[in-house]
Amino acid sequence: MNETNGVVTAPVLSVDGLDVTYANGARAVRELSLALGDGECLALVGESGCGKTTVARALLGLLPRRTRVAGSVRIRGTEVVGASSRRLRRLRGTDVAYVAQDPYAACDPLRTVAHHVEEGWRAKGQRPPDGQVTARLAELGIEDAQHRARLRPHQWSGGMLQRATIAGATVHGPALTVADEATSALDADLSDGVLAALRAASNALLLVSHDLALVAKHADRVAVMYHGRVVETGRTGDVIGSPRHPYTRALLLAAPRPGAGLPRELPGTPPSLADQLPGCSFAPRCAHSGDQCRELLPLLTDGVACHAVERS
Repeated sequence: MNETNGVVTAPVLSVDGLDVTYANGARAVRELSLALGDGECLALVGESGCGKTTVARALLGLLPRRTRVAGSVRIRGTEVVGASSRRLRRLRGTDVAYVAQDPYAACDPLRTVAHHVEEGWRAKGQRPPDGQVTARLAELGIEDAQHRARLRPHQWSGGMLQRATIAGATVHGPALTVADEATSALDADLSDGVLAALRAASNALLLVSHDLALVAKHADRVAVMYHGRVVETGRTGDVIGSPRHPYTRALLLAAPRPGAGLPRELPGTPPSLADQLPGCSFAPRCAHSGDQCRELLPLLTDGVACHAVERS
């Protein structure tokens, strides 16, 4: 719960015990819980295949058919798990915005950029007021917006087109914006600009990313995922500045940093999402693991799920 001026309000996003298993047996998300309040940016980070994109798609009800989903996902109090297609479409058109990794793939190459921005109004059965498309693009830092709006997506740079997709997705001020690796194809300077624009255009933002440098600049809180579970979470400065879980430390050492020399490779490989390990999934790759780690699943306590931390 959040408290503003003495009034207690429900979080924008509340996830409780989310569990997702695909038809092929891959259990991509395992008993995940998190919450996101008004004005916050929460970053979900981890290696490829850790389950973070599955979380993003589960929040929007965009998982494939025959996927088994358990637990609860509530957006402004509306339950997503088990909701009808009609309710999910209405939710995506009003309360939730989704910004994909590749803006070119998200756009119809035969339509103008203006047409794509207008989708934000059409999703609610409306027509954009005169001049609003140009105004939205200008707000997101697009110069000469009136001319550029008439161009096709391939005539835009990736960074500028991503800003245009943000303009359309956030037309109605959604309660929650989900950005799934929205800057992974951009260089550092463009990524900073796009994330700043996304943060300014969003109420609450869930940022799915592998870029820890970007997360450090833009996120209020971080949740680190491994093998479908959150293994460490907390304020960004605490998690990145003083990581406690061995996986978080290894992830930071593997990230390139200016003046820090060559990044270290993480030893070993992540387990398959279809694997059901009895203890900590990171134990086979961890220098601090013991018998307890391999045999007993650690619980997320005080922001970290690690037997070694509990022993220290």
